[in-house]
Amino acid sequence: MAELLRQSFPAIRQRGPWGLWLRSKRLLLFSAQIALALLSPRFHQAPLYQRTAQVLCSSAWQTLASYLLACTLISAVLTRLVTVSAASYGLSHLALEGVLRVFVIEILPLAATLFVATRAVPPALRQFAQASVRRQATLADVLPCVLGNATAVLVLAVFAGILSLVVAYLVVHGLSPWALPAYGRLIGQVFDPVLSLVLLSKIVWFGLAVGLAPTTAVLETQQTPASLEMRIMVRLLFALLLVEVFFLALRLF
Repeated sequence: MAELLRQSFPAIRQRGPWGLWLRSKRLLLFSAQIALALLSPRFHQAPLYQRTAQVLCSSAWQTLASYLLACTLISAVLTRLVTVSAASYGLSHLALEGVLRVFVIEILPLAATLFVATRAVPPALRQFAQASVRRQATLADVLPCVLGNATAVLVLAVFAGILSLVVAYLVVHGLSPWALPAYGRLIGQVFDPVLSLVLLSKIVWFGLAVGLAPTTAVLETQQTPASLEMRIMVRLLFALLLVEVFFLALRLF
């Protein structure tokens, strides 16, 4: 029989800085156990994939078209504003590079993360916040939420990024094929192997944060639904901030 998460990670009763440290340590150990479980072949069976597909469908697939349409409109407007502003200062040659580095690399991954969080975290919290679920939850119960939401963030970020690259070219060069070689070289210069690896890693960590945040509700005790939801959302925003700051510092240094 699978071991209950509440037994593996007992409640922390201490208050003050020491209690905060113990609760933070418990969350890190919980996250590490989830990560190891995702890498274990024992959990990769048909029920996991079926439930993961359900989470992925509700988090990303059902709203994929509307999300990509919104990204297309925002990308077109932002690209137009940047190119016009850059041309007025004689910097039109830097406009497309600015759009790629700011919008595609920085804004779109965070936008995809927040979009999935707003759709996936509330229903997952309602599920895991139930007292009966918290008492009986196992790794097999939380893995589909983590894997499905992490995959949803990755899918939305990648699809929106590719679409934004196409929209940026069409806004600046129209349907002319003559600028494709130069645009391809620009993409290669911006998305070099190191930056591509950093960007992919950041998206994966964003996805894991969105997937892990609601599952930590199974560790909480004596929490009302409102206070538990607030605690989880603050925890998620703090995790996203840490990931963003870490990868920004990694790019700078």
